[in-house]
Amino acid sequence: GVSRYDGKSFTHYTEAEGLSNNFVWSMLEDQNANLWFGTFSGGVTRFDGKLFTHFTKKEGLSHNNVMSILQDKSGNIWFGTSSGVNKYDGKSFTQFNVTEGLSDGNILSLCEDRQGNLWLGTGAGVNMYDGKSFTRFTEAKDLSVPSILEDQSGNLWFSVYDSGVYKYDGKTFTHFTQSEGLLNYKVRRSIQDRSGNLWFATDMGGLSKYDGKTFTNYTEKDGLSNKSVYSIMEDRSGNIWCGTAGGGVNRFDGNRFTSYNEAEGMSSPYVW
Repeated sequence: GVSRYDGKSFTHYTEAEGLSNNFVWSMLEDQNANLWFGTFSGGVTRFDGKLFTHFTKKEGLSHNNVMSILQDKSGNIWFGTSSGVNKYDGKSFTQFNVTEGLSDGNILSLCEDRQGNLWLGTGAGVNMYDGKSFTRFTEAKDLSVPSILEDQSGNLWFSVYDSGVYKYDGKTFTHFTQSEGLLNYKVRRSIQDRSGNLWFATDMGGLSKYDGKTFTNYTEKDGLSNKSVYSIMEDRSGNIWCGTAGGGVNRFDGNRFTSYNEAEGMSSPYVW
């Protein structure tokens, strides 16, 4: 399910409270402060603070596995599923799949750039949608892209699982691996903090911070509760939060890590 932390204690939301499925893969807070939860096999659940509303194949989703969610500048909400991407305009769903030009139907990540283009990380590389058609940047099988980030300078960063990170400046790609200082080539998520640093969450490695010149790495030796980091975000106070595979949640205040697990009130030590 989902756990909410108010700074003191955790509140849990599961199927019993109204979630469509307890395996939550992705989350989004929209422009109207609604929360959207993408689940494994349960479609999407919207929570307005009081009521849960479910959206599944019955309502127009192309698949009930929802791995990524994004709201674009026009207010449309996009859902990356195991069978293409879906655009929801508040009334109905429009589906896009391989027949519409996608290189692969598994949509792992979504990002809208400053020009309004939609970038999609799939199980077979990266696709870009300009509102009319899709451009494929690769069609290699098993080239999973679980995270896409546009930095403050307009560069795009593609996290490619088992292959490190690629920076795209609009013309050329620059590849970052362990040789350049990245902690691990199995990168799952990435963010840019308010200071401009890039953070990369890796599987079986820990966290890598890139300041534009060098990498600083954080592992279990530095206080992480688990070396497999599945999710990462920055809060409004500048703390970095990361969800791990078996170690609960970690908060990094710039100096040290504080971990929150079942003993502190988490419902599960696995945080996507």
